[in-house]
Amino acid sequence: MRKSLIALLVVGLMMSMMGLAWASELPLLQETQVWRLDDGEWVAEPKGDVTANARFWHQGTQQSGYCNKQTWTVDVATHASIAQWIKWSADAQGWNIKVRKPGIYVAGPIKGYVKSNADVAITVSGFDDLKNASGEAIETFYGYSLSENTIPTFWLKATEINRYDIPDIPYCEHTAYFWIKINVREDASGGYIKTRACEYQNDATVSLSVTMLKPWINPGDGFFKEDLIPPTDTQ
Repeated sequence: MRKSLIALLVVGLMMSMMGLAWASELPLLQETQVWRLDDGEWVAEPKGDVTANARFWHQGTQQSGYCNKQTWTVDVATHASIAQWIKWSADAQGWNIKVRKPGIYVAGPIKGYVKSNADVAITVSGFDDLKNASGEAIETFYGYSLSENTIPTFWLKATEINRYDIPDIPYCEHTAYFWIKINVREDASGGYIKTRACEYQNDATVSLSVTMLKPWINPGDGFFKEDLIPPTDTQ
């Protein structure tokens, strides 16, 4: 008889779950303690802290019963809202170039790595030719390859990069190698003067942005928002 009652209870749970709305629509109760598995050990997350890696709340209403009927139906509803994260690295910040004689030169690549659980948007700003204090320029190009030993065949002029529509990095994990090419001129050509002996510089930025920003994440630091009660979120 006991086994039959357990079986009926399980069936009742499954049937009730099929008709539930999104669990995030249920009222939230108290926040509960969370533990994270770290190198085989369970480590407690700081409860109620915006820096926690995960936070859990009980939700819904208290359920109870006390009578002699054959089957109780207990509603169970759990909802998870997962924020997008970005893990990235770059082997260097740029190149330091020293040239003795004119020529077109390509430098060995900087390795870039991006991993995320959704697409990553890229925006760039400040890219330009290398220029001296007087605004005289060295024609500069950038390119990329999927191998550190393969020099790119397609190059994008530095003066055009800021206007280039860079596609999002697709969901998952990607590695690419970024190259630079410069034309140090012996004579004026192509709208550039003979490259003067002096110092040249360009400072630019590349921004990696999430494409699935959750409303309970603080976009400035990536932590939970203060005094968080997560809103309904069905993304």
